[in-house]
Amino acid sequence: KSHLAIVQKVNNEGEGDPFYEVLGLVTLEDVIEEIIKSEILDESEDYRDTVVKKKPASLSAPLRQKEEFSLFKVSDDDCKVKISPQLLLATQRFLSREVDVFSPLRISEKVLLHLLKHPSVNQEVRFDESDRLAAHHYLYQRSQPVDYFILILQGRVEVEIGKEGLKFENGAFTYYGVSALTAPSSVHQSPVSSLQSIHHDPLPEPAEGTRLSAYCPDYTVRALSDLQFIKAVPQSPENADLQAVPGSQTRLLDDKIATAT
Repeated sequence: KSHLAIVQKVNNEGEGDPFYEVLGLVTLEDVIEEIIKSEILDESEDYRDTVVKKKPASLSAPLRQKEEFSLFKVSDDDCKVKISPQLLLATQRFLSREVDVFSPLRISEKVLLHLLKHPSVNQEVRFDESDRLAAHHYLYQRSQPVDYFILILQGRVEVEIGKEGLKFENGAFTYYGVSALTAPSSVHQSPVSSLQSIHHDPLPEPAEGTRLSAYCPDYTVRALSDLQFIKAVPQSPENADLQAVPGSQTRLLDDKIATAT
């Protein structure tokens, strides 16, 4: 498989048969940058190799804190997690900006990154062409309780909503099951997002000491191709920090991650 695509348009001007005219080349990185509205620095754009001569700053001038991009380097222990550094960075930025439960006010950058790199969180589905309705193709089924959140990273899914059975397709950076991370009791909820609508109402804070439980979606999500996705389950040990916490406690979570590593 390739992460490159040739952009073409049909030229039907003048006499003769229409033909495809090549406009340019687009990469997966270009698409991700448009989705997250931010530039991704890769090995060909290494800002650290650029030497800029500046006057020494005054000793009284405050020092600017540098962004720690080394956080996104995958360690050798996490090599079995099949996610590129660019996709890891895009996923972290997308979740922290677009999904309220992953916002910096609830979970720090280090904790979120730790979760995204965990092997049990980064998962995939191998599509079986001979059995398109195989059980492992279904990420969610209508009226069946679930206790996890899913963000699609690569691949296509079919979403079927409500009793009417309205069907449509979704792709990368669509997500489902936010209520499984926030609701203290079972609730019915339609698919959480689409690329056209990513603004949401504020999510309710669970009461202190309340255990998050499953909720019943009123939709079905089925794989249409090979999938790579993020699956977050708040009850599991590696995802326990996904439960909503006040912003003042994120430092404690950072300390715990630092101690573990």
